[in-house]
Amino acid sequence: MKLGATRRRRMAGALLGAIGMIGVIAGCGSSSGSATSSSAGSGTVKVNIFEVAQADVVTTLETAFKKELTAKLAGRTVSYSVSNANGDPSLIQSIARNLSRSNSSLIAVIGTPAVIAMAQQDKTHPIIALAMGDPVGGKVADSLDHPGRNVTGTIDFVDPAKLLGELAKVTPAPRRIGTIYDPSNENSQVWVAQLRTAIKARPGLSLVEATVAGAGDVQSAARSLVGRTDTILVGPDAAVASGIAAVGAVALSNKIPLYLTSGDATTSGVLATLGPSYANLGSQGADVAVKVLDGAQPAVTPFGRPGALEWDVNHSTLGALGVTVPSAAMG
Repeated sequence: MKLGATRRRRMAGALLGAIGMIGVIAGCGSSSGSATSSSAGSGTVKVNIFEVAQADVVTTLETAFKKELTAKLAGRTVSYSVSNANGDPSLIQSIARNLSRSNSSLIAVIGTPAVIAMAQQDKTHPIIALAMGDPVGGKVADSLDHPGRNVTGTIDFVDPAKLLGELAKVTPAPRRIGTIYDPSNENSQVWVAQLRTAIKARPGLSLVEATVAGAGDVQSAARSLVGRTDTILVGPDAAVASGIAAVGAVALSNKIPLYLTSGDATTSGVLATLGPSYANLGSQGADVAVKVLDGAQPAVTPFGRPGALEWDVNHSTLGALGVTVPSAAMG
């Protein structure tokens, strides 16, 4: 990732603070703002945002989505309500039920478990999944190009084989890769399955897996990897993302490079993020939402895909570990 990428992620967090997260409960609070877009016509748009948990990547997605959607709906009043399940499975179901009975214009959802719950509860409202890993595997869409139902949006799935290709350029190159994930997360199941396949295709590489049942297990899972791996690679898992500071602390104290496919590279102990731009995926999600608000059916509106992989390097961690990353990663 170029140097501007780190600034964009920091700005995303700052912008969210200015906007304010409202209604982080089972019911929905709301905030309103006015914006314009000649293509969208006039009227009021009520947007509910449903987050599976609190994490930097969630903040980035929400902020970019709201900023882009507000900018493109010029001349219309846009009201936003935000609900956060804090990773609680029962709360996810409760929020999904409440939102299915709401008078929303559309519902934007962040986090695979929340998207699945919302799709199961609601067959009527347009549902915009932001940076979902595998809508087809999660059974909320028939295909990425022709979703076939009321769910569309953007995906963040990055082929693990591409990640391994980038990590092979690091000196010293990893040989034992550890990963942490929640096996109840459909997105994580798919990603880890492909990671296993990609590692088997690279002689000399091995994989060590640590699973969690929720955010409270993340630190112990990280500790279980010490001595068994020389690198930790964390995929797109909301539960692990919410506890990534604990993983970073364990990794740094044991001199283990820690790479994320999403999140904030400035977190202590993280060596780098390597994945899609979540700000771009949030903005793409707003583009999809505008199409739907303008009359397109979600069933025939394709999911947006991530662009090229981007590096975001934590220079403090880099100096502490003494590893060398590809020159392209330095911007």
